[in-house]
Amino acid sequence: MKRKSIIITGLILVSLAATIFASTVRIKGDTVLGSLRKDVFTFIGNVSINKDGDIYVETPLATATKGTTDWESFVTEGETFVKFQTGEATASSLDYNLDKSTGMLVGNVEAMIYSKEEDGKNINIYRTEILNFDQKSEYYEGFAKETEEATPELIFIDYKGDLNVDTLYFEYFGDTGLLNLKGSVFVDDFKNSRKIWASELIYDTNDDSFEGKSVEIELVF
Repeated sequence: MKRKSIIITGLILVSLAATIFASTVRIKGDTVLGSLRKDVFTFIGNVSINKDGDIYVETPLATATKGTTDWESFVTEGETFVKFQTGEATASSLDYNLDKSTGMLVGNVEAMIYSKEEDGKNINIYRTEILNFDQKSEYYEGFAKETEEATPELIFIDYKGDLNVDTLYFEYFGDTGLLNLKGSVFVDDFKNSRKIWASELIYDTNDDSFEGKSVEIELVF
């Protein structure tokens, strides 16, 4: 027998909620499409997803997967806004694991990582095609968009107004302050009056030390 689907519509918003280890996940949308097995639901129109203290999402479409008792993950499609514990971002889609607190943002990603210091200086990331993040370990990984052009569009990072970075790939370790950069790396280090070019560079934002490959430095006096 072919599996049938159930469509629920109406003037009021449709919402489903489940409890995960004393925290609540609430998902709302104008329309919801759910399978008879009731483990996969697609929300359409004015969708919002909120897991208390973990993540908040706004998107036009989201497909959520539910386990035996808990929501496990969701995938969004269309212009997506996400606010998480350590930052916020916009993208064309988000694939998020509710249990692990990990996500992958895809398509024209722009992100802000909140400052942990009292100075309030945030880290802003632009022109990223893919951004992976892990809230528990404060880990971020970004990939530039692949193109056939000889000079592809590079990821741009404004690190707290202290330095600007262009790169094809980056890792940022929020717990240690390390930036791992690869591919056409350029760092405009305003604070230390220097510019750095490299094929690969590991930059410690705590003491401004670095090491890398094919490094060229320009000092400004």
